[in-house]
Amino acid sequence: MSVPTVARKDFEDAVRSQMLWSMTGLLVGLIVLIYGAVRYFEGSAPADELAAILALPMQVIVPLAALIVGYMAIVGERRSGSIKILLSLPPTREDVVAGKLLGRAGVVATAVLAAFAVALVLGLVLFGEVAVGELFGLAVATLLLGFAFVGIAVGFSAAVASRGRAMAGVVGTYLVFLGFWDVFVGGIYRFATGAFPPGIIPMDGRIEPWALALQRLNPMEAYGVVASGLMDQQVFPLTLQFPIGVNVVGNEPLEDVVIGEVPFYLSEWFSAVVLLAWFVVPVALGYLRFRNADLG
Repeated sequence: MSVPTVARKDFEDAVRSQMLWSMTGLLVGLIVLIYGAVRYFEGSAPADELAAILALPMQVIVPLAALIVGYMAIVGERRSGSIKILLSLPPTREDVVAGKLLGRAGVVATAVLAAFAVALVLGLVLFGEVAVGELFGLAVATLLLGFAFVGIAVGFSAAVASRGRAMAGVVGTYLVFLGFWDVFVGGIYRFATGAFPPGIIPMDGRIEPWALALQRLNPMEAYGVVASGLMDQQVFPLTLQFPIGVNVVGNEPLEDVVIGEVPFYLSEWFSAVVLLAWFVVPVALGYLRFRNADLG
């Protein structure tokens, strides 16, 4: 029972430290601002389009908030020395890492669900209708995105011994996902095939399916795929686009984009698996470092 105990204590600490309330207030305030602006300037909007509007700001706020929530989860305990007291009790190092992951994920989940509950109410109050299916689909995709970045942050927090290194790790990772991932994949494509990936606006060629799979390993890209599938409308990932990158976006069927048959790993459900992998794998790697770390 040590993991649930650590998770519950961590969640309660987040409540006492205002971490939960700050993130919830930020997301709720964002939704109130967006819905209020649409009501004021437009008067009304189709319910499904109103839900889709939330996808972009959620991609901006939720990953950053999740990284802030998670990056001090373990390294903060090491800096204060409380990790020694915690490990002198029944929890093992594995319990601490798993409990911290679940506790911080609980903070993100509570804030995201509260924000979408407010969106549901505001949609009814201000516009008289709500696209429940689209709003629910976006909420699920946003939860998966938040969990992915919590996993990344807690993984760094477990792997390093200082706040500065943890912060550098999460900030650097976020910047890679935001601005350099497609360039990285484009470079691999150039090395493997002798040419840069074709663009599709307009489509000027087909792309190797493995390159598109590499692109979707970026959690921002995976979020776009999952949210688009669950909402039944296009959600564009928040990434910078470069001419040499893999810029496969839009509504083209994959059969018209990739070379050969569409493999299973380009399915929408596999992108959900990618997001869950980002929740688990970085933490597992961080634990391997933390397991034998000298805690002083």
